[in-house]
Amino acid sequence: MVVLDRADTTLRHLTSYWETFRQKDDPKKSPAITALEDVLYAGREARIHVLYNGHINGSVLAPAAREQFATVILARVGEGTWQRLAPIAGPAPKSSPLPGRAHVVKDGAAHPTQALLMTDAEAADWLALTAAGEN
Repeated sequence: MVVLDRADTTLRHLTSYWETFRQKDDPKKSPAITALEDVLYAGREARIHVLYNGHINGSVLAPAAREQFATVILARVGEGTWQRLAPIAGPAPKSSPLPGRAHVVKDGAAHPTQALLMTDAEAADWLALTAAGEN
């Protein structure tokens, strides 16, 4: 499993770093971003799951790499963001005032869902109990 939190910031920093330190004969794109794209392409076949928290920036990841995400989870997004990230699912659903409401977009359909709201300590306790078979 590969987890990228604040991925848009991470990719922006990788791009900036590479532009600063790359040599004349080096590839234009950062090898780290190329490796991420390779993981995205091989992910399903190699059973690699990528959790990507952030904007899927068209100028950093290749369009074919962006299309490798099988499931998109969107919460509190406007029509523009919805159409960019989940156009196949139709227009953006009406937003909910309830905390933790999100939409899971899979196979061309949007499914409303409720996210678990936990503190870090609560999540750690829940994971420990689950791993111990107590929950």
